[in-house]
Amino acid sequence: MRRIRRFCLFMAVMTAWLALGGFAEAETLPAEGAAPYPPVESALSKDGMHYNDGSMMIAIETEIVEDTKVFWVSVEITDPSQIRTAMAGAKGSKVLAQPTAIAKRDNAVLAINGDWFTSHHTGIIYRHGKQWRNVPAYTRDTLIIDENGDLHILAFGRGTPKDRMTGALNAFLEEHTIREAFAFGPGLIIDGVKQEINYREKVSCDAMNKAQRTVFCQTGPLEYLFLVTEGPEQFEPGFTVPECADLLEKRGGILQAYNLDGGNSSQIILCGEKINAAEYEKARNIADMICFATTVAPGQTGEAGGADRTEAEKEE
Repeated sequence: MRRIRRFCLFMAVMTAWLALGGFAEAETLPAEGAAPYPPVESALSKDGMHYNDGSMMIAIETEIVEDTKVFWVSVEITDPSQIRTAMAGAKGSKVLAQPTAIAKRDNAVLAINGDWFTSHHTGIIYRHGKQWRNVPAYTRDTLIIDENGDLHILAFGRGTPKDRMTGALNAFLEEHTIREAFAFGPGLIIDGVKQEINYREKVSCDAMNKAQRTVFCQTGPLEYLFLVTEGPEQFEPGFTVPECADLLEKRGGILQAYNLDGGNSSQIILCGEKINAAEYEKARNIADMICFATTVAPGQTGEAGGADRTEAEKEE
C-alpha cells in the first residue's frame, strides 16, 4: 500500500510537471569545484523522497525483496553538467569525509557513494574531465560518463594485453570526451545485455557474499537509476552481485549497470539528509561521491515543482 501511495504521488507530480511544460532549458554548470547553486528547499517533498525544481527530478522508491530493503533512486536531469563527482580531498590525497559533509560542501541535491579509487592503484580514473590515472587492468571494468551524460562500460577478459585496453580507450576518445571515469565494477548490464561474468577474474568485491550494494544505471538520455540495498550491517540479508544483476534485469529498461563500492560505503544523500539506513546516524567516511546538482539559482522562478508536489501530497 505504501508503495502504491508513493507511485500515485509520483504520477501526480509528473502530471503537474508536464502541465508546466516539462523541464526548462538548463544552463551548463562549471565542471570543477562545488556546484554553484544549493538544492531548492521548496522542491523537496514533505516525505523527503522526491525532488523537482524544474531542472531535475528525483524519485526514491523502496520495497522489501527477500527480507532485504531495496532503494530505487530515479534521476532525470536537463544538462549533462548536472551529473558530477565530489572528492573528500584534493587529487593525490587519501582524505576521507562523512558523505553528508561532501554532499553539502559541493551543493549536491543528490549524492551517492562512488568507487573509492584512492584505496587502490589500478584502473582508468577521470575526474571533472581530467585524467587522474591511466593504469588499465582487465580485473577492473571501467565506467565512463561522456560529454552527453551517457554511461559506457569497458570490460575485458582475463589476460587482455594492456595495449588492447589502451587502444579501446583511445578509440573511445576519438569519438567522445570523458567527463568522469570509475574503476570498480564489474559491469552488470552492458548495452542492455546482462553480463555473465567470471567473478574470479575481477577485483574482489565480495561478489558472491550477501552485502549492501550500490549499482549505477542509465535508463535513457539524461535518465539514471541507482539500486541501493541494505545488508548484514543493518541486520538484513543483503544481495550478492549476481542477485543485483537479476533484480535489474527483472525491473527492465536498463541500458548500462555498473557495480560501485558497497558495504557501509553505500550511501544515499538527498538535500543533505541520509536516506538509506537512516537509523544509523553516522556513516562510514568515504573518499568520493557521484553528485547531481541543480541549475536553478536562488530566487529564480521555476521552483513550482516543489510547490506542486506539496499540493499533491495534500490531496493524497
